[in-house]
Amino acid sequence: MTNGATPSLPPSIQESAPIIPWEKGAASQQGGRHEQQDRWGLFRPRNREGLLAVVADGMGGHLDGALGAQIAIDTARDFILHPPSSLETAPSAALNQLSQRIHAVINSRSETARSTLVMVWLTGRRAHWLNIGDSRLYHFRRGHRLMRTRDHSVVQLLTDLGEIQESEMGGHPAQNRLYRCLGGDELPRADQGDLVIQAGDLLALCSDGVWEHVTESELWNATLDHSSATAAQRLVDTAVQRGGAEGDNATLVLLRAASGATGDPPRWLRWLSTGFASLLNRDRR
Repeated sequence: MTNGATPSLPPSIQESAPIIPWEKGAASQQGGRHEQQDRWGLFRPRNREGLLAVVADGMGGHLDGALGAQIAIDTARDFILHPPSSLETAPSAALNQLSQRIHAVINSRSETARSTLVMVWLTGRRAHWLNIGDSRLYHFRRGHRLMRTRDHSVVQLLTDLGEIQESEMGGHPAQNRLYRCLGGDELPRADQGDLVIQAGDLLALCSDGVWEHVTESELWNATLDHSSATAAQRLVDTAVQRGGAEGDNATLVLLRAASGATGDPPRWLRWLSTGFASLLNRDRR
């Protein structure tokens, strides 16, 4: 069990690997901000298969942003240590229950704390995800983006309307204007879904400080040349460098399905497919 703010729990908590082994990597930097308000975590339940990955970004305009993000991580860790039966029988409902719990705890601790949330529960060959705000989950296969979560932001709406291109979202003046988050008077309305995972797939969870400055092709290509841990650190370093003195906190969790599993394409085929994908997706961010 690993998280980006508190020490790891004892090794006994890290037993029971999922059916598809995952190569994991994570990195986080403060960037040009005066405070680190991003948090991340990787958690496994006791005596049960599965892995929960979480990224939370405290809302920068709120004094208790870091508190909101930390509550999200702490609550997710406690949830996995004592998981409800629905996590196995109805994972999407369980994740929604977790998001509602985080929202309630934030409100009980602070009137001003807010946070985004993106998380994915990996079990068997499926990935169940939930997001609220503008922290993202990407799903890549053989160099192609199969999906990304939709931001709950003004610039996402502008993109949906065709007013701006997706590649312009990160640099738009309204980029930080969100209409959904955890904490506050409104009940959270998260987006949810599930994915079928194949060997070699890549999942990337990140705060906006990463996706503003790192392209999708860079996310994929970095994991071809490096381990997930090394790739995550290099990509976060790149995001912070490009963000400069005014750059946001940058946090990235990379999860690659075991490359040695049955059905994984050979390296030369991954490189070839990546080349074609880069041509097709060169304008995406």
